[in-house]
Amino acid sequence: MSRALAWTRQHPILLGLTSLVVLLLLSGLHHPDPHAGTFQFPGLLPSSYSPLTPFSQPGTPVFDHSWLTRSQQRRYAHLRSPRIPGSLRLQSGQGKYMFTTLTRNIADQLPDLLNTLYIVVNFLGPRNCYFSIMEGPSDDATPQVLEEVLRPMLLSIGVPASHIILKLRQRHIDFGKVNRISALAMLRNEALAPLWHGWEDTAAVVYFNDVFLNPTDILELLHQHVRAGEAAGKETGITSGLDWWKKKPEYYYDVWVGRTIEGDLFYPMESSWTPSDDLFPTSPKSKEEYANLNPFQVFSTWAGLAVLAATPFLEPHRLRFRRSDGSRDECAASECSLMANDFWKAGWGRVQVVPSVQVSYERNVAEDILEELSKQKKELGWEDGVPPDWRDPHVNWIAEPPQKVRCHPWPDAPGLSANVWENTRWVDPWI
Repeated sequence: MSRALAWTRQHPILLGLTSLVVLLLLSGLHHPDPHAGTFQFPGLLPSSYSPLTPFSQPGTPVFDHSWLTRSQQRRYAHLRSPRIPGSLRLQSGQGKYMFTTLTRNIADQLPDLLNTLYIVVNFLGPRNCYFSIMEGPSDDATPQVLEEVLRPMLLSIGVPASHIILKLRQRHIDFGKVNRISALAMLRNEALAPLWHGWEDTAAVVYFNDVFLNPTDILELLHQHVRAGEAAGKETGITSGLDWWKKKPEYYYDVWVGRTIEGDLFYPMESSWTPSDDLFPTSPKSKEEYANLNPFQVFSTWAGLAVLAATPFLEPHRLRFRRSDGSRDECAASECSLMANDFWKAGWGRVQVVPSVQVSYERNVAEDILEELSKQKKELGWEDGVPPDWRDPHVNWIAEPPQKVRCHPWPDAPGLSANVWENTRWVDPWI
């Protein structure tokens, strides 16, 4: 029996207590406004508001965070020795996994986040994990939970204090006065900075947005990231899943960032955001693999949860999130799109999507994903949480990027909102 599994069985109520602590913090630290039009957690002080539905009860995880199945433990066992395929930068077992996020107002996601990290860290090994978390500014109890629940939990399961960096209650940014891409690039770099300031032994970065997390999603992305690298004898650049804004009808969330290996959008967009129930119509190979939940190569992706190679951020490459170079007429794309461009240019164009991992930012959408994906996996022969051997291929990498990549430029103006679909260009994959 593994140390992590034995530890979990010795503490069977910890996950439930974690959710209870989150609930109490969210309730006690929040004063509801009965006149507000947005969802609020109930407070301990009297107020008038409609009863919460079962789908919005605070402190309740979306996912069943029981321990990994035996098949999953076997599938992911190799991840306990962090390494970089085809690289001499780190010897096997000497690397770390760096978990990084920018976050704010994630009260509803916290139970899944805490339970996910508890299981993942116990499985991978607490000394194999780094954490760099930037929060704020939040209007709910997010900073208190991160400081008073997450940090003690990580310490209690053996993560060294030097492996945990929490930067809480960050200042408010007035996006009405700054360029959106510049500001987000700055924040992403700040959260990632420990990588090049002492955590150079990182083998891979797990960068996640405010999504509902599931431990097997993180482990599957890491598994596919390492596995594809080993098959190629070269480090994989980026591995992500898919993220959704809605499922009924389907709206793919990260459509502005994602580009197929042919350089096109994941689905056609003309002048507005439309339902995306027909993904990859211009990429037949991607469409086929997506239907079978098999990994496939793309030009760029992020999708709310991504595993990134650590090496390109270090010397001599020193890649950073950035905005486009207007002086060279570079496409004014997302900081995440530009990172994929730079990965390709630096020699890390091994970028893939793992469609068996799908995430969302809303509870009801996460529940829809869980229901639909469970049915699809069953139809495809998945058992015990893993695919059958005959339906478990890895990506065969295409070395060359597409000749042209579709560009929907962000306007050179302050603000968070813009209709990028009004203008379309086809540009070189990088400058």
